[in-house]
Amino acid sequence: MTGIHSIAIYTPGTPVSVQSLEEKNSLGENELTYFNTCGINTVYDAGSISSYALALGASEKLLQETGISPTSIDLIIYLQSRTPEQFISSESTRLQQDIGAHNAISFAISNLGCADSSMALKLAKDHLAANRSASNVLICYGNKLISRYRFRNPVTIMGDGGVAALVTRNSENKIVAADIQTNGRYWDLFKLEYQHLTPDQYRETCTDVRRYGFELAIESKNRFREINETLLSRQGIAPQEVHHYLMQNISARAYEYYQSAFDIQISPVCAMNLAQYGHLGAGDIFLNYQTGINAGLFQKGEKVLIMNNSPVAAWSSVLIEV
Repeated sequence: MTGIHSIAIYTPGTPVSVQSLEEKNSLGENELTYFNTCGINTVYDAGSISSYALALGASEKLLQETGISPTSIDLIIYLQSRTPEQFISSESTRLQQDIGAHNAISFAISNLGCADSSMALKLAKDHLAANRSASNVLICYGNKLISRYRFRNPVTIMGDGGVAALVTRNSENKIVAADIQTNGRYWDLFKLEYQHLTPDQYRETCTDVRRYGFELAIESKNRFREINETLLSRQGIAPQEVHHYLMQNISARAYEYYQSAFDIQISPVCAMNLAQYGHLGAGDIFLNYQTGINAGLFQKGEKVLIMNNSPVAAWSSVLIEV
């Protein structure tokens, strides 16, 4: 059996009201409407702390809280930031060195956006299944403001924070199954041009707002329906046997859309964390799951389905038995 042993959340810095963000003053009418209704009240501003340092901080916090020796880690899956500190060099092996995980192997994954975390859970499960001598897999990620603009129109508002998760041979928080699909037709729906620009000029853009809001939304509904039906059927589980549904923290509108599309209720921990932290990229699903556990909302034996997607575009569902 493979399960999530523990999760650590690292949010240094100051909570900032999104209404105080200077960029709000430059928004058009439609942008401002979405900004004010996406369900985000505050985000954490980590200042000069880098995405790498956020991932490292979360990893160190996890090791300290669990008492796990770094030398007992067999694999590190580092979720690559969209803005690494340097080109060419390896942040994944840097983290291995910095935490003292000298017996581990380490690599990074990227390019699936928020769904990087779902892929990491699948790879962790597969690695432990394929390697009998392996026991501990560390997944870590740091979400950091890409440019000086926190508002990603028409998607969400970004916050800063690090997450780390330890996956072990564990019957609790068992990773039952993980399915992922991708579609390259949307590969450049969002982009940030950086060559020949200075960092203060960086700004992520959506190349086709209507395509994101309509075409991708419809395809996401269809993809999730297919993934969920296939995943649950393969496990012999009826939809009504799923006790909790989680998603990444994008917007209140996204929750409303999928609740209506599938006649489900997204766990209230998602809206709560969305309001407090904003969007933490691939870290959202770890934050939401840990919050549900800490709050006592998820009980032993219950099934949690985590639906996690990205406009690159990727769709994933992970079934966990608490």
